[in-house]
Amino acid sequence: MRPQRDASEPEAPAKRPRVSVAAWVTSSTQSADARELPAPTTCSEAYIRDRDSVFIGYVYPLVTASPTYRSALLEHLSDVVHPDIPNDLFPPQFQDIVPGKRKSTHNMYAFRVMQLKPGRNGLGGPSDFGTAEGHDDDGETWGSEKIMRIIREMGASDVLVIVSRWYGGQMLGPVRFQHITNVARAALQKHFDLEALQECRKQLQSMDAKIQALRHAPVQSHAYEGLTMDRAKRLLLARKKTLDALQRPKS
Repeated sequence: MRPQRDASEPEAPAKRPRVSVAAWVTSSTQSADARELPAPTTCSEAYIRDRDSVFIGYVYPLVTASPTYRSALLEHLSDVVHPDIPNDLFPPQFQDIVPGKRKSTHNMYAFRVMQLKPGRNGLGGPSDFGTAEGHDDDGETWGSEKIMRIIREMGASDVLVIVSRWYGGQMLGPVRFQHITNVARAALQKHFDLEALQECRKQLQSMDAKIQALRHAPVQSHAYEGLTMDRAKRLLLARKKTLDALQRPKS
C-alpha cells in the first residue's frame, strides 16, 4: 500500500468549478498525452464512492504482453489521467491535495492479450497465436483476481483493465470486492460499446465510398462524430437500401 500524502502540502490547489462525473468522463476518455499512448475508457458507471474510498475502472487497449508497455500505461494513468479527476469526486480528505500528488492507493489490474507464439509468424492461422494474461493486486489483496474473472466472463481480449482505489482510512470489508467487480465490468462494457460503434463507423465510411463511386460523385469522407449506436443502425440500414437500389440491374 502506498502511503497517503499529507493534506498540508505547501502548494495550495487552484479552485476548480464543480464538474459532474459525466463531464469528467467525456474529457478523460478523449485526452491523449505527448507520448501518444491511447486514452483509457471509463464511464460514469465505472465510478463508485463509498465512505472514504473511491473506485474507478479503466480499460486500455493492449497490443502486447510486454511488462514495459504495461508500466508505461500505468504511468500514463497516474501522471496524465488521474490529475484531471475533479476534486468533487473525492472524499474531503483528498480534496486539498495537489492533483498531481493525489496518487491512488492501489492500481490493481488484470490483462489478457492475443499474441504470436514463439517461433511463429502468423501465416499458420489461429494455431500460431496464444493468449497471455496476468494480474497484479498492487497491495489490494485478491483485487486483481476479481478483475481477471470479469475479463474471462466477458470474453475480453487485448485489454488492460485497471481499478484505481483511493483509500481514505475507513475499512469497507468484503463490499470492496463488489465495487472492484462492478467498476471493472462497467468500464469493460463501455469499451465493448465503443469498439462496436467504431466498427459501425468504418462500415458506414466504406458504404459511403461505394455509393459515391456508383454515383460517380466526388469522394467525401465523413467522420460521423457524435455517432450513437441507434443512429448507426439506422444509417447502416439506409446505406444498404441505397446500395441495393444503385446495384439493381436496370431493365
